[in-house]
Formats: sequence, C-alpha cells, structure tokens
Amino acid sequence: MAIYNVPKKSIGISDENWIKCGRCNTEFDLNKNNGCPLCGFSRKGSYSDLQLHEKKIPADRGTNYLRIPKNDFKLKSGEPVIDDETQAVGSWGMFNSFFPGKAVSRILCNTLLDTKTESITLRELVNTTTEVIIDNGLTKFRGFPNNPDKESSIGRLVYHFIKTFAKMGLLNAYSDGRSGESVWKEDWSNIEVSLTKEGFEFAELKNKLYDNHEASQILTTEEKKWLMDYLIKIDNMGYREYSILKEIYTFIKEGHNGKDELWDWFSKNHNFREYIKKDSRKANDHEAFEKQIVNLSMTFAAGKLALLRELGFIANKRNDYTILEEMK
Repeated sequence: MAIYNVPKKSIGISDENWIKCGRCNTEFDLNKNNGCPLCGFSRKGSYSDLQLHEKKIPADRGTNYLRIPKNDFKLKSGEPVIDDETQAVGSWGMFNSFFPGKAVSRILCNTLLDTKTESITLRELVNTTTEVIIDNGLTKFRGFPNNPDKESSIGRLVYHFIKTFAKMGLLNAYSDGRSGESVWKEDWSNIEVSLTKEGFEFAELKNKLYDNHEASQILTTEEKKWLMDYLIKIDNMGYREYSILKEIYTFIKEGHNGKDELWDWFSKNHNFREYIKKDSRKANDHEAFEKQIVNLSMTFAAGKLALLRELGFIANKRNDYTILEEMK
C-alpha cells in the first residue's frame, strides 16, 4: 500500500537509529551523525564498523603511547620461533616493515608501565594500537592498516606484524600457558602479550617517524645496528631472516633488478619452493602450483626489498636498486 504525504511518526516509522558507540559507549542517532559525536569513532558511520569494535577498550586520549619508554622493566630474553617457515624464508613475505612492530612494542611498553602490569590481552593491545594509528596519521605509511575500522585491515597488522615480532622473539604471546602457532587461533581476548628484553631494547631506540616526526621509513643508525646484530644472532639459531636478506642484497649488487629478475630468483629457489609446496593445496597440480609460486615470489621479493630499503642498504625509491652501503 502506498503512503502519500503522511508524517512518518503517525504511522509508527521513526527517522531515528540509536546505537551505542563501540569506543566510548556514548549512545547517538546514527541517522543524524557520521560516527560518534563525542569521540568521532567510525568516520564511515556504518553499523557494521561500530559493531566490529563492540568489545573495544578505549585508549587514554591524553597518553602518548609512542613515547620512548622508560627502563623500568625486569625482562627475560625472548626466543625466536624456529619452524619450517623461519628456517626457509625468515619472516612471512607480507612482513615488509619494522615500523609497525616497533610502534606496537612502544604501545605495549607504555601501557604496561602506566598500568603496572606484566601483560595485556591482544585485544586490548590491538584496540589501543588502532587508536594510536588513527590519532598519529600513520595509516599512510607502509605496513600500517590503511583502514583501521576494517577487521581485515587490523587482521593484517596482527598476523603479519605482531605475530612476526613474536616469532622473532621481540614479544611474547601466550594463552593458558601455551605459546607457539596454536595460540594465534585463539580469540584475541584470550591471548596475553608481554614484552621481552630484546623487544624493549629495540623499542627504546630513537626513531625518525615517532620521535622526530619525519615522514620517513628509514631506520636510524642505532636502530639499524641493533637490528642487524639481532638478526645475525637469531639467524645462528635458525631464524634465517638475515641469510635471505643477504642473498637478495648480493643478487641486487651483482646488477640484477628487484622485479622480474628477483621474482625469477625466488621462483627457482629450492628452499622457497619446498617451503611453499609443503602446505600448498596445489602441490599436486603442476600448473596451479607454478602460478602460486609466481604470485608468492612477487610478494616475498617486494617484502624483503622493502626491509633492505628501511635498513639503508638499497635506495628507498621505487625501481631504484642502487646499493648505498655494504652489507656485512
């Protein structure tokens, strides 16, 4: 039945859509506000985005979570995870920057200092990190979620960067006393995250982006030296990040480019192929497997090159593979 020129209220239809903000719990009319009128959460104003953060623990907006943390910790050394992946390729190919992990480490440090606790849940860490990324305009930098209101974007931060730092031994992640791969299948509210001695050491080093506010993703001399020493240390334990970076550096130094020639280098690398093949559902389909190898070769090449650029060994410019410094 069509209705013409009849006020909506007289027929029981409301123009209001009252919901509760997932960040500060303020109730507001979504039809009249593009996000929470108090804290500004969910710029898109979509109901699904708000529900995504239903369990959100709000960060203290007056706290500088990216500040250099004070050395008030008594921490134990971390242990890198040595498995098929880390022995073959070091870190997962989507890990293309040390900066997000460093930001998370500082946020964790300062949260633990402020709350005087030894650990927080992964969910709390993710929620606070999301706030900090938005407030500090970090979405435009490599590795950071470009849309922190989307679950998939935050998922990449967790599984490509936070998890990698944990596997490197820079963070601890555990649930019911368990650590390792199975922990990452748990709900984030059931995963505890704490700091390691090495994670703190890296977090307290001065950073151009966080401390000097330079729009740069090049590590300082101090950060670079610390990271190289640490990568060599865990390489000797079986976490082969340094080894594969050194191989790629040598390949580029010989005059090869970091695009099709490096993709081809990966696609023919025995350790890389065997690592992919072990868990691939396409392993028995030659054509499909070769396509997978090509795609992942491009992913890993881009990720490892980005790390070499951050470390200052290769020029930080697209399609420029100039060697800037000797990698020992």
